Amino acid sequence: MRRLRSLPDGSGQLWWGLGAIVVSVALAAWAAWPVYDTSRVALVAGAGLLIGAGSVVLGAALGWRWWTMSLAAAGAYLVLVVPVAVPGALTDPSRAIRGLIDGLAGIVLGWKQLLTLTLPVGEYQAVLVPFLVTIAVGTLVATALVIAGGRAAPFAVVPMLGMTFFGAIFGSSETGPAVEVGLLRIPAPGYVLLGVLALTVAIAWLLGRTRLTRARAVWAARERTSTVRQQAESRGATARRYALSAGLLVVALGAGLAAAPVATVFGSREVLRDDVDPWLVIQQQPSPLAAYRASFAGEAFERELFTVDAPAEVDRVRIATLDAFDGQTFRVGTGDENRFTRVPRAASAEAPVQITIGEGYSGVWVPIISADAPAPAFTGSRADVLADAFYSSPVLDSAVVVPDRTAVGLQSGDSFRLEAGARPDGGAFATASGGDARLDTSRYPVLDAWIELQDLPRTGASVVELVERLRSRGYLSHASRDDAAAADWIGALTARADYTFIPVRSGHSTTRIEELFTSLLDQERRAGEGAGPEMLVAAVGDDEQFAAAAALIARHQGFDSRVVVGVRLGSTGADLAVEPCESVCTGAHLTAWAEARAGDGAWTVLDATPQFETAPTLIHEGEELPEHPTLTEQPASQVLEPPSAQNDDAAGSRSDEADDQPWTDALLPIILTVLLSAATVGLLLLPFLVFPIAKSVRRRGRRRAPDPEVAMVGAWDELIDTYVDHGVEVPRGLTRTEIADALDSPGALLLADIVDRAVFSEHPPAHESRVDSWRLLDDERREIVRATRFRTRVRAVLTPASLIQHIRAGELLSRTAGRIRRKGTS
Repeated sequence: MRRLRSLPDGSGQLWWGLGAIVVSVALAAWAAWPVYDTSRVALVAGAGLLIGAGSVVLGAALGWRWWTMSLAAAGAYLVLVVPVAVPGALTDPSRAIRGLIDGLAGIVLGWKQLLTLTLPVGEYQAVLVPFLVTIAVGTLVATALVIAGGRAAPFAVVPMLGMTFFGAIFGSSETGPAVEVGLLRIPAPGYVLLGVLALTVAIAWLLGRTRLTRARAVWAARERTSTVRQQAESRGATARRYALSAGLLVVALGAGLAAAPVATVFGSREVLRDDVDPWLVIQQQPSPLAAYRASFAGEAFERELFTVDAPAEVDRVRIATLDAFDGQTFRVGTGDENRFTRVPRAASAEAPVQITIGEGYSGVWVPIISADAPAPAFTGSRADVLADAFYSSPVLDSAVVVPDRTAVGLQSGDSFRLEAGARPDGGAFATASGGDARLDTSRYPVLDAWIELQDLPRTGASVVELVERLRSRGYLSHASRDDAAAADWIGALTARADYTFIPVRSGHSTTRIEELFTSLLDQERRAGEGAGPEMLVAAVGDDEQFAAAAALIARHQGFDSRVVVGVRLGSTGADLAVEPCESVCTGAHLTAWAEARAGDGAWTVLDATPQFETAPTLIHEGEELPEHPTLTEQPASQVLEPPSAQNDDAAGSRSDEADDQPWTDALLPIILTVLLSAATVGLLLLPFLVFPIAKSVRRRGRRRAPDPEVAMVGAWDELIDTYVDHGVEVPRGLTRTEIADALDSPGALLLADIVDRAVFSEHPPAHESRVDSWRLLDDERREIVRATRFRTRVRAVLTPASLIQHIRAGELLSRTAGRIRRKGTS
């Protein structure tokens, strides 16, 4: 650092630029704080500053070549990434290597992990790596441009501003409440303030740099000749300069304040986080409710889904929550509020709930107790893969694992521990009042008529009563024919009661649900007033139809509703047809229930599993009911499967729905992934592009200098820089002709002669001389390139040798001027 500190004419520019970079890093840390919400953000920002700016400053001071600086930055990153950005790897020495691998992989893949986690992400795994890379690359590029100086230096504002955008890009779309300033309403005040401060730093640095450049030019002119006197700047000029600076800052502030309200015209703020989630995989899955009946067919009935070891207060295990109904199937809604994100907290190894997947279960849906709890603590050989692939939706209270877009998710043998999580208290639902129907009643005329016939008010208690009537007047059946595939569940129900099999088709489409309520409505009308409960049993189906019907009842009464597929535990619902499981849950225990809520209240469970002890009684129109009715046995029959056009299978409806989806829905995530990956690679390659761009800008400035004499001198300087970049030792302290002789180049000798005549002639050179000098330069540069190997050419393009040489030349000039000044005063 001693060499840089001794620059009286360049050190001011250096420290002014480094100061602006440090302030920009501080603003970037402030912007990233909501993303991480941990004090380690400051440590990461400092480490990134040390890696980026430190390696460039050190390399410039010691005269390193560009590749040495790059190696120094890469080495510093390898040393610091684990203790700074992957602190979890320090807890166990065996994890240090894995942490280093995560630190390297995070350079390209870290953005995806960061975007798919629920904010704030804290210090989870390697989520700090993208921020460390951003600061390291940003400060490296900015510092290189500041040290290079010249026309390239102002471009340092790009990485300075870019670092502050990290928090806005990877943050939440929630911007906080707007602020009223007089008649002006400022949305997203935090982002507006951050943008104004970042722009202020950039403007202040540019203005200060201009001032320092002017002072340096005046000092250099003073030292070259004793006949030049620089008058002090007038007070008016000083006032105008400061007024201009203040005006620019006011304009920046005003632009930020004015742009904020205008930006809201284009809609709510969107960030990358809004578009990165496992939707592509979830949308490819069949609706778990549509596949419900398969768990009761054949061997699936006895096959183990998973084992559960949980405290007594845990009464249910949730598999999937389905809140959207398209008239064919219940599925996961596509609203922004249902977004599945990563969870930056994991349950402890001593969490009270242990779940182990059995051979009968597979898929992306994760059995959980509550999505508000920390992520599961996975164990086994696939623990790390599953932990990285876990996503949850607190709004849906559901979770998935998506290792990749083709993975099957959980497999037999996977095991994890869970926190029980606090179950919401839905007691207030009974006293809640409903509102307008949340479904199109014209599409459900029979459902509407049946509810009207019950003559109950639109309250939560009425919904509970309606679902209980639905359940008690239904009759359980899991199959459309009495065959070997249905023998197991029929035998299990027969062992519990005098069960009679009645065939029924599957599906829970609008048509199927209307059929269910048609049976109930016709039976109740035929039975008349005063009929006993057993005479009102008419609807046949299982949890697939009845859970869907319960959810639609709640929507008809003005409440939010959804369907949950899962299992009940312990004694919960032991009197229902689908029994709870104690520890081993098989296909026989799979059930579905509805949940309803009023407004933003807690969800209330609505168990709708139909009863199985009282079979339906067939009543004909006008028939008088016997005083002591007997139940007629239903003859077994074979039910024809409906034609494919009317089938309610989810796969068909999903295919039709997928065909209607615009192609952009499928390609947009892929395009986004490619663009972000390319941007990340571009950031990594940016340090290697800084020097070629800086030299190209310098060459263009020399060639286009308005004064022909200056342009011709620039041609000579460009020739010397070309030799330096190609590794040729150029002598110093000699005249142009002497340097050309030392280089033993006829082209250089001719160019030196032309430039000397232009400089020392009493008449200014003509435009033709300017053109000739640059033509000679271009020819000489081609000869130099032609005479060198390919590796040397590449190194010449990327090396900062000629840029650093000008810094050293300025240092030498400053020291000489200082000695002359001291000699003159002594």
